[in-house]
Amino acid sequence: MTRRQRCSMPRRPGGLRWRRPLTVLLGLTVLLALDGSGILRVGLGCALLHESGHALMYRLLWHHWPELEISPLGICLRLRGLLMTPAQELLLAAAGPLANLLACAAALAFMQWAGYSCGGYWFACCNLLVGGSSLLPLPGLDGWHVAACLLHFLRK
Repeated sequence: MTRRQRCSMPRRPGGLRWRRPLTVLLGLTVLLALDGSGILRVGLGCALLHESGHALMYRLLWHHWPELEISPLGICLRLRGLLMTPAQELLLAAAGPLANLLACAAALAFMQWAGYSCGGYWFACCNLLVGGSSLLPLPGLDGWHVAACLLHFLRK
């Protein structure tokens, strides 16, 4: 008779990490309950689309899904300890705003074809705001990384 052994699989990168989950869930519950216009729901969708752009580019560059951290301040990719070339950093930083700007353009093109709607404008404007504001060259935002990478390429 053979004895079954436990097989431990190595931990694969990816997944979700919650920072202060009760605060996040309570805050989202209260904000969504008070959101009569629906703008918060559209904004959350745009933020998820933004981070999906980053996650997809991460997947294309490193062939596995990144670990996402959800905190009271938002959603972000955990990149601690990851060595990147300036080209990889530029692609990864620009992927989120690009996803928002493409979604804005797609929404406007669809509305021109199918007819304009108030919800479509909300979606297009929120994507434009999320994508454009993350391109500001401020520390912690995507624009900071894009500007640093562009400066690196200009110095060469």
